[in-house]
Amino acid sequence: MKKKFTILISLIIFLMMLNPVLSQINSNYSSLFNGANSMLVAGNFQEAIKLYNQAIQKSHDSYEAYLGLSIAYKESGQYQEAYNAVNYVIKLKPNYYQAYYNLGIILEKLERKEEAIKAYEKFLKEVPGAERFSDANKRILKLKNIRN
Repeated sequence: MKKKFTILISLIIFLMMLNPVLSQINSNYSSLFNGANSMLVAGNFQEAIKLYNQAIQKSHDSYEAYLGLSIAYKESGQYQEAYNAVNYVIKLKPNYYQAYYNLGIILEKLERKEEAIKAYEKFLKEVPGAERFSDANKRILKLKNIRN
């Protein structure tokens, strides 16, 4: 019993010591992520890409950072990299349907019309109210060469 208690106390002390380290990692991620977002908004896409990649190194499962990375790649004309990043968003968070809209745009840029249509349709089907607040329907009609 005394051995279990000693192990438990040691574990608690270890976790208390680890907490500042984890807090620092999280803070560093937040700084990188926020900096990347600022660079993206400012139109400095290469710096945004660099910072998103650094943020991802701190938090490998951050679908938000991968989404930002995909947008920065798309805006800088690096469509295959954008495609890879947005697909990772979907892998990490399959129900994050807003990513499908971005996927549709990227697929359009890659001239993969049928896949783009499917991505937009998935977005419209799954996101409540998307048909009212998105141009996805217009994009689908354009891809299908239908005049509205």
